[in-house]
Amino acid sequence: MIQFIGAEERHIRQMAALLAKRHERERKTFPFLPANFEEIDDAENVIRDLLKRPYSNGIVATRGIEVIGYLLYEFKEDAERGRYVWMDYEAIAIGEKEHPRLLRLLYADAGAEWVQHGYFHHVLKAPLGNETIVQQWLDQSFHFEQKYAILPLQQFEPQPPELESKLEFRRGTREDAPLLKKMAVWNSIHQTSAPSWLPITKETMSGIADAYEALSEDKEAFVWLAEQGERIAGFHVYFPKNEPLSLVAPANCAELPAASTNPDMRGRGVGRSLANHCFAEMKKAGFEFVYADWHTPNHLASYFWPRMGFKPVMVRMSRQIDPRIAWAKGQ
Repeated sequence: MIQFIGAEERHIRQMAALLAKRHERERKTFPFLPANFEEIDDAENVIRDLLKRPYSNGIVATRGIEVIGYLLYEFKEDAERGRYVWMDYEAIAIGEKEHPRLLRLLYADAGAEWVQHGYFHHVLKAPLGNETIVQQWLDQSFHFEQKYAILPLQQFEPQPPELESKLEFRRGTREDAPLLKKMAVWNSIHQTSAPSWLPITKETMSGIADAYEALSEDKEAFVWLAEQGERIAGFHVYFPKNEPLSLVAPANCAELPAASTNPDMRGRGVGRSLANHCFAEMKKAGFEFVYADWHTPNHLASYFWPRMGFKPVMVRMSRQIDPRIAWAKGQ
């Protein structure tokens, strides 16, 4: 008989064993993921880190004294989502011999408390190495929001684009601050158009513009600009991704948090040419992988990045419960 109880110290070692085994299965599909988390000790460090976060909690599924699954979660609140529950990539695992339906049972048990306390928005990051697991969340009315992918630079082969005229590439400097601020709108405005329809407020846009302007002073940032004559054709921004407790960030990995092509020059091979140059330069800088993500309804990004060799390893999914459940119970 399966029981669901609150996660306690006595459960952590078995939870770590489940996470280590889950990661071992993921690495059969994505061998470039960090190998050390197949070890129970390293997986345990990850779980303990999750439990240290503010407003975190969790449940375990047990059969007798054996932990056969767990679900960890955090209560959060921000201006974009309001009050919501967050389940991180490492926050869910079940035994390899258990039916995937156990995920639903864990979610149902924990979620009953969330809804009771007015948390109607639920968000999670799911591994993509097991389609059956992802399907369980889709069947629970979760939907895709964002995909996260890895490009192994050793396997990257440049794809020659067709350009009307040659591009010139250069690193960004402090003098480019006004230019970076101006380019901030390129990607953001595209996200509001069909079929993404991602709302971006004036206040959010102002914050994004300020962040782009600050890139010119950031010593860790790798900012690359593409020029065609006197016009800026596009840009890429990279940072070292140093996350020792991340199961999806390989060593020597660079993150690509921002990239865009001048809207007036799209469809001419600028994006591919800029990517070819930047990936080669990041490889020269000693990086072995590039990590990127995109909004799944963004049809340009969803097509472009996988075509450039990025392999999606993780997806963010969310579900919005109808708040009328607080009072509409058929009585």
